[in-house]
Amino acid sequence: MSAPRFANLSPGADRVGRACAWIEREDGYVLMVGLAWGGWTLPGGGVHPGESGAQAAMREAWEETGAHTEVAGEPVPLTGASGADAECWPLRLLALDPSPEGRPVAWVNPRALPWADDVQLRQVLAARGELPSGLDVPPLVTAALKEAARLHIQDSCSLDTGRLLRTLAASKPGGRLLELGSGVGAGAAWLLAGMDPSARLLTVEADPLRAETAWAVLAPDPRARVLHGDWTGALAQGPFDLLFADCRAAKGEGEALGQLVAALAPGGLLVMDDFSPPAHLPEALRGGDPLRAALFSHPALNCSELEVSRRERVVLGVKRA
Repeated sequence: MSAPRFANLSPGADRVGRACAWIEREDGYVLMVGLAWGGWTLPGGGVHPGESGAQAAMREAWEETGAHTEVAGEPVPLTGASGADAECWPLRLLALDPSPEGRPVAWVNPRALPWADDVQLRQVLAARGELPSGLDVPPLVTAALKEAARLHIQDSCSLDTGRLLRTLAASKPGGRLLELGSGVGAGAAWLLAGMDPSARLLTVEADPLRAETAWAVLAPDPRARVLHGDWTGALAQGPFDLLFADCRAAKGEGEALGQLVAALAPGGLLVMDDFSPPAHLPEALRGGDPLRAALFSHPALNCSELEVSRRERVVLGVKRA
């Protein structure tokens, strides 16, 4: 079945930014609009030349949902699933007509799951101090992300992968964990958030500045040890119950994969992130992904692929006993 086609009243490619609308009723429910692929999003789109962000948010709200609105406050900066930045403007609803673009609309409770975990809604709730406690970011992760911003590093562990790491770490009480590619400590901080008091984490980073920064971020937690050096040198300290391979050099389908598997204890978890879903697969991999193939065909691994966000998948492998 093909996806529904909606009219597009603002097709111009000359946009100078992005804006979306937070339209909240008296009962706290927020207005969302249907997407062609079946999901839901806050109404929004491009800011046209000569428009303010607020004007764009009101125009998009009317075009997509039929909402007549006025500005009700200051905007919240958002980062979308694709990495694009936008302003989210709070708007007051004056009247609601059928969507001029023919889109479905829905009123949802943004403070209840699963809506509170939507990539847009959770950022607005966090800015307002209204994020449900189960979705809080651990303090060490926040510290690592602040360091990443200071150093203009944009490849830190994503929120969605981080929460998966926390869950997986909790499944290894008393375990020995290894991270290859510390960055400035975000992934390690997520692992520590799930580990029990007797578990231990070794994280390795080849870049000296990143390694030093990760050491400073993780120093408050005695369960973590940060090494500066090549990733292969840490494998000899195994076997490990969980191995998060987060550096490019360790994500090879040949000898590198064999080294990772050899460093795992029986029943140990191998975690690799940054895989693209088919809809966003790089052109070079349209004929197939050698790393995926090597993971799923490795005789010592049982693998599954999880979609942690619309643009990111993670492969999990368990070493057979």
